[in-house]
Amino acid sequence: MIAWILLGSISIFQIHKSNKQITTFTQISTKPPVDRYNRVYFAITKTNEWTESNDNYLYSYDGLIANTTDKDFRNWCIELKVPDDTVIENTWNCMCFIEENRLYITLPTSSEFEVRSNSEELFGFLLSSKNDLSFRSASISGRMCRKYTSSKLLILCIILASFSALAETYVIVLAYIILRHRQINKRRQEHDNQIIEQTMKTFSNFIDNKDTYTQGHSTRVAAYAREMARRMGMDEQTQLNFFYAGLMHDIGKLTVSDDVLNKTSRLSNDEWSLIQQHTTNGAALLKNFTILPEINDAVLYHHERYDGTGYMNRLSGKDIPLVARIVGIADAYDAMNTNRCYRLKFSEERIISELERCRGKQFDPDLVPYLISMIKDGTIYKL
Repeated sequence: MIAWILLGSISIFQIHKSNKQITTFTQISTKPPVDRYNRVYFAITKTNEWTESNDNYLYSYDGLIANTTDKDFRNWCIELKVPDDTVIENTWNCMCFIEENRLYITLPTSSEFEVRSNSEELFGFLLSSKNDLSFRSASISGRMCRKYTSSKLLILCIILASFSALAETYVIVLAYIILRHRQINKRRQEHDNQIIEQTMKTFSNFIDNKDTYTQGHSTRVAAYAREMARRMGMDEQTQLNFFYAGLMHDIGKLTVSDDVLNKTSRLSNDEWSLIQQHTTNGAALLKNFTILPEINDAVLYHHERYDGTGYMNRLSGKDIPLVARIVGIADAYDAMNTNRCYRLKFSEERIISELERCRGKQFDPDLVPYLISMIKDGTIYKL
């Protein structure tokens, strides 16, 4: 009996441990993504706009947050950046507040603000501002909580086990079925990941082959991004998503001519403009690819700078999605560590010096120590 109670306690603890706090970044969409499977997504639509007598503008928005995973999404909050003078005039089916140019949206329907598995919540709000309100990206945070169904069944079987040997057999059979189900799901996920990885590596090879000096660049950037995510304590799936984002970050270069990419002399203003457009062109190529939002964020924002002087959207600080900040610094490291058509690669000492010099300017200051540690302990040369 004690053994069964211990087994049930361990099962409950493991399920509780898997209930992790997550934060995802997404580009704002006016409609749900084409592929809605196994993700949490947010969509927003401006439904009306008015001008007040004091020259303020009123904007009415309808929003939706949907959960298509097999877990419940609890304690969630959506974060949007707004201008200084933004005021909340009204809300429906949600609770909103503004702090330091951030609009926070949650649901007041229960104490845990829950969006159950395979369900959605609709809401809306009315904002007033003297500036145009156009949302480009959002942060969605919350806790993914596994359902306790299997755990409850185990507890029931534990109680029955104290009365008969038949119940004890049932517990063993049930435990085997649950374990087998998890093993099958794991193999299916591994197979799906192999298909995705092979497909993306094929695309990254097309990208890198446009420049003989950058062959293997995307694969290396992907490996660096995954290792940084691992050192930052992110879960395995997030590490894998960041790896995929690294593989695809330069897909927009497929739209840039080889003559411009491989030019050894100084680029003209028009040519530099074409280079910069590879971020927005890449995002346009992936506009219907919404299954992994980390990829879209990396493609569009990996040349943004922490001080706001990057391109093309001039985002700064934490407004730049984390995956783009990580891929951006990994991309810069690989550029410094490889020979290019216009210069030789930098020494290790100079690379570390450049990373320190650009800390807080080009790069997120919190990310620089992770990359430098990878260089100093030799991990980066083994990836």
